[in-house]
Amino acid sequence: MPLDDHQPSACALGTVRAFAYPSLNGADEGITLSIVEQMPPADGASFLFDGHSLALHIGRPVPIRQRREDLACAWTFTRGDLTLIPAGCRTASWTERAADFLHIELGRDLVRRAAGDPSGDVELPVLFSFDDPVCRELLPSMVAEAQNHGEAARMYVESGALVLAQRLLARRRRPPSTARPGLPPSVLRRAKEFLHDRMNRNPGLTQLSAAVGMSVDHFSRMFKRSTGLAPHQYLGDLRLERAKRLLADGRTPIIEIAFEIGYANPSQFSSFFRKRTGLSPTEFRRTAGLRAAGE
Repeated sequence: MPLDDHQPSACALGTVRAFAYPSLNGADEGITLSIVEQMPPADGASFLFDGHSLALHIGRPVPIRQRREDLACAWTFTRGDLTLIPAGCRTASWTERAADFLHIELGRDLVRRAAGDPSGDVELPVLFSFDDPVCRELLPSMVAEAQNHGEAARMYVESGALVLAQRLLARRRRPPSTARPGLPPSVLRRAKEFLHDRMNRNPGLTQLSAAVGMSVDHFSRMFKRSTGLAPHQYLGDLRLERAKRLLADGRTPIIEIAFEIGYANPSQFSSFFRKRTGLSPTEFRRTAGLRAAGE
C-alpha cells in the first residue's frame, strides 16, 4: 500500500475497495487489488508504493502531469490506458479532474520469482502510459474474482499476478525462456493430491509449488503444459465436481458444501456454481433429485 512522507497519499483520498492477499510464506510476495473511484484532483500530492504499482484507467479522460523521481511526463489518461510505477519510486501527481481506476500492487519478491531471480535486484521500468492487451483484460478479471469470491480466489489472483509480472518484465526486453517439457508424473500426482486434499483451505500458488519443491513461475508453466489448465482452473474443476457430488447426494446442507470446497459463505459459492453450470446450487440439487426419482 502507498507510503507517504509528507502529504496525504493520492490513492488514499479516493473511495477505495481493496482486496489483500498477503504472502503465505513470509516473503514479500503479497498482492493487493483495489478499485479506486472518484479520486479527487491532486496538486502535487506525493506518494510511493512498497511494491510495484500497476493501474488501469476505467473512467473518463483525465489530463495528468507526474514526476517520478527524475522523470516527468504530461499526458491524458484515457479509458484502457495502463501506467506502471516501480516499487519505491517517489511520485508526485497533478490533475484537475477526479479519476477512476483499477490498481494492483505486486510484492517485490513475487516479481523477482517471475523473473527467475529470487535473490536478485530486479527492476521494472517507469512507464507513464502504455498498452498491453493481456494486462488490460486480466486486471479487471482478477478484481472481479476477488470481489466475488474473496479468499477463495487466491489461486486465481496469484496466477494472474505472475502473468502480469511476466508481461511487465518483458518490457525490459528479456529474451524468452527455452521451452521445457511438462511435470514428471510423480510431481504432477503430488500436486493434484495437494489440491484435492486442501481445497477447503484455499491453498495459494506459493504453497502448492513449495509442496512439490519448485519455484512458483516454473511450476505454473509446467502444470499447464501437463494438464492444459492453469492451477487455479484445475482447482475450480475439482471444487465443481465435489460440489456436484455433495449436492446430488442431498444430505449435506449447502452452507457446509460451501465451506467444504473453500468458500467463506454460501453467496460466494452460489456465484461460483451458477457461473460454471448455469444453475444455482439449490436448482442443481432439485434437478439431481428429480433425475434420481425417475430412475
